[in-house]
Amino acid sequence: MADRRCVFIDFDGTFAHRGVAPRAHAEAVRRARENGHLILLCTGRPASIVAPEVAALFDGVVASAGGWIRVGEQLLQDQRFPEELGRRAVEVLQHHDIPFTLETPEALLCTPRSAAELRARVRPPLPQEGVGHGLQDLIDAIVLPADLVSASFAKISLWGSPLRVEHLASEIGPEVGALPNSITDDVSSGELHLVSVDKADGVRVVAEHLGMDHASTVGIGDGMNDLGMLRAAGTAIAVDGAPAAVLEAAGGVSVPGPQQHGIVTAFERLGLL
Repeated sequence: MADRRCVFIDFDGTFAHRGVAPRAHAEAVRRARENGHLILLCTGRPASIVAPEVAALFDGVVASAGGWIRVGEQLLQDQRFPEELGRRAVEVLQHHDIPFTLETPEALLCTPRSAAELRARVRPPLPQEGVGHGLQDLIDAIVLPADLVSASFAKISLWGSPLRVEHLASEIGPEVGALPNSITDDVSSGELHLVSVDKADGVRVVAEHLGMDHASTVGIGDGMNDLGMLRAAGTAIAVDGAPAAVLEAAGGVSVPGPQQHGIVTAFERLGLL
């Protein structure tokens, strides 16, 4: 068996296609764990839209792009927007009449209008064979609170914005960063997040908690929000077709996407199976 590894795997576009993970990926994770390796999901999604049967495949979950970290049954981190910053973010988005959802570990918080638009935009595709419910996980997590301004949340997803997401981030404040949305392909969509929070935090916090050294960590991802994870890991692997910056962070090393069972390829190369 290879030296014991601690592997962090992105979800959308890496482990799963449109929210459904192939059975071959689930089996690869099971076998690697049986061989003594530690395998964690490391996703930009909040925990509220990670299907329980998906989370159960792993030793732990890093969600909200590093803001929420659970290993086994132990919650190690739950970082959210400070109250005043969160209030300003919501007010800016409402001022520009931009549909959005506040991502929390418990739910996706929306206005009725945003909920209706989100349901229309992410209609679940035809059923796929695999683990997870596809985009239905987003729909099932929607909650309509009476007051969004005072809500506690980790990250914001928005769409249909007349302004660049980077512009909105700068208007809210320097504590907020912007990324293209990793679930939809719409260029008017994006995410607003705390610049102090990154998937790299998941790698460091989990490795320290488990007593794993840097050389034993592996990151596998396909999107711009995976850059920190790939740079923080001892071994980095990208997905074919990822942006140039992601491929560069992985040193040009890549595997196929989930439809071609790239996680199986990665685990075979690493000697985990």
